[in-house]
Amino acid sequence: MRRRRKPRLFSFPREVELAWFDEATISGSDRLALEAVVDAFIAIASSKKLEPNALDALAKGAAWPQEQVRGMAITRLAVLCHYFADAIQKMEQLIDHPDPAVRIFLCAALANTPEGVAVPLLARLLKDDEWGVRKAAAKACSAIPWESSVEMLRRRVETEPDARVRVVVQLALDFQLKAA
Repeated sequence: MRRRRKPRLFSFPREVELAWFDEATISGSDRLALEAVVDAFIAIASSKKLEPNALDALAKGAAWPQEQVRGMAITRLAVLCHYFADAIQKMEQLIDHPDPAVRIFLCAALANTPEGVAVPLLARLLKDDEWGVRKAAAKACSAIPWESSVEMLRRRVETEPDARVRVVVQLALDFQLKAA
């Protein structure tokens, strides 16, 4: 099996990034937060380094109530996890966010982080109090072959109390075993 490489650290021009978001549907403070996320990512991608507080707009956006802002920020943080330990720390902080929707978005984005980041964080999310978060974490374990997730998934199949989640954990385990 060919190992996945880290994504290239680049960004599209600001106008291209923002063109995906209609100003009629995302405006006001949501629009300002989205622009801050886009601008922060472009600055990091252009310089290939983190200035002090460079991740603040991304971290704030990752917990933003508006889904498009949240999605943009979390996916950009996931890419940055391949390059910067500070981005990993920001992702780790989201695990404890009080809004389950933030944690669910986080689960999906973890499939785009390095295995050493994704698997430990997904292991924690598989123990979340919210069944929807656990289900999202299990589903993320079906996205990429990760050898290190097999034992975690085996243990979780045995201990998962919710049948809706247990089925998805079993599917993830089956996927990982076939990929091995």
